[in-house]
Amino acid sequence: MSFEPVFETININCKKFEILEQIKADCRTEIPTEEVGTVLSVSAFASVSDNQIQDGRLNYFGKVVFYISYIDAQGKLKKCECGNEFKGVFNDERVSADLTAFVFASVDKCEYDLSGIKLGVNAFVSVSAEVSGAKQCRALSHGENIVVNSNEVKIHKSYGVKTLNFPIDEQYELSYPVEEVLTHRAEAVITAVQCGVGSIIVDGEVYCSAILLQKTEKNDIIKENRAFPFRAEIECEDATPDMHATVKVKEKSFKIDITVDENSQKSVVSVSVHLIFQGEAFLEEGITVVSDAFSTEQEVELIKEETAYYKKLEQRSINAVVSGRAVVEELPVGAVVFAVGGEKAEVFTKNCSGENTIVTGIVSAIGFFRDGEGKTFTKNLQIPFECVLDCAFGCDAELSLIAKPINGRAKIVTLNEIELDCDLTFTLFPNEKKAIKLVSDVKPIKEKVKNDCALSVYIALEGEELFSLAKRLNVCPDDLAQSNKDLQFPLTGNERIVIYRQK
Repeated sequence: MSFEPVFETININCKKFEILEQIKADCRTEIPTEEVGTVLSVSAFASVSDNQIQDGRLNYFGKVVFYISYIDAQGKLKKCECGNEFKGVFNDERVSADLTAFVFASVDKCEYDLSGIKLGVNAFVSVSAEVSGAKQCRALSHGENIVVNSNEVKIHKSYGVKTLNFPIDEQYELSYPVEEVLTHRAEAVITAVQCGVGSIIVDGEVYCSAILLQKTEKNDIIKENRAFPFRAEIECEDATPDMHATVKVKEKSFKIDITVDENSQKSVVSVSVHLIFQGEAFLEEGITVVSDAFSTEQEVELIKEETAYYKKLEQRSINAVVSGRAVVEELPVGAVVFAVGGEKAEVFTKNCSGENTIVTGIVSAIGFFRDGEGKTFTKNLQIPFECVLDCAFGCDAELSLIAKPINGRAKIVTLNEIELDCDLTFTLFPNEKKAIKLVSDVKPIKEKVKNDCALSVYIALEGEELFSLAKRLNVCPDDLAQSNKDLQFPLTGNERIVIYRQK
């Protein structure tokens, strides 16, 4: 009889890897340095517009926009914007053209430079790439003159990474005239994800804040916060309501325009935010795999593999409030704090502990102040935090996390201490580590020596199952079960096994 094992290819969705690097992006404004008295704040918004993945390299392209507020040489508060494009490449042998990559950028730090003829600014931008894809495994299925032990396992099947560009345009009215927008920011937060028919449905809110200079005699500085709800549908033709999905969102651009009605002295604020969603739908399905095999005619060598993969669990969104005291250089007597802007959150650690997940990090922000003489100045504020989140995923789970600051508030405690409170939203993406065992190859060694005895009796081993017993005795499991109908598996070790080989 011929010996012909048959193999099939199984696609297993597995987490690949993340790549991170920091680049420096700079820009030169049109403002002569001699016209700058004091720079109050520099903030920036970075976004990745495109990426190209090839074997061994991942190219990315983006833009950074700077927002600078300053006091000019005449003591007047002003603001300007400038931007510059950037590009880079990840050289990594793990990258291949059959994978997908989600590349996004975030600004770590901004600085200004007054050493040149014109005011310059720069930003340190972290560019992160999440590279993922399916692993193709060769697995024994069946074959001629080969006995296989098959069992069904559950795996998570992905239906591909889908993206969506989603614009949001909103307006709101203010009861006072606005002279200038000193700085602004937007944070998109996902609150719920579900699968529909042919789509992944995402609910959330975009939190927009702006530090505004009033057009009044006092030129007061006011912070305005708005939250705009959204519902987006990411097209995924294979999606059905019984699936679950994970979605990440990144702000691609953010713009604020303000018009003032000279008669009513009211302002209309127009907000434009462009979001990019990346979603992936999953379905748990059963597949049949061979965990062991043998041939009654051939001595064979089995090549077994264990492949790890990650089952993506349901993502969660959790809100928290952090507070602490930021130490600053001594404030002038009579100073008051107007507003807090430029909030950022950096996560240091995340650990599961019992029923909770503990997250530590730092929140930083810019405080806008005015002294007793009416002069505006800013202070950098920073506090550490530790949040105990009411969720746990098990110590075997791998957890990625995004922390977004929504709104910061500050008050003066002493001339050297500022109390900073900040609302944070944590989006958690847990992954459960799994493993699947496969027979990836069968190599024949030599023909087996046949047993010519018409009848053989064997002593059972405690705990043996039908397949392991049949493999040890070199008979087909069906023939063994037919000639020993009273056997109950697993065996106790007291049974006598009879093998008939009558011709």
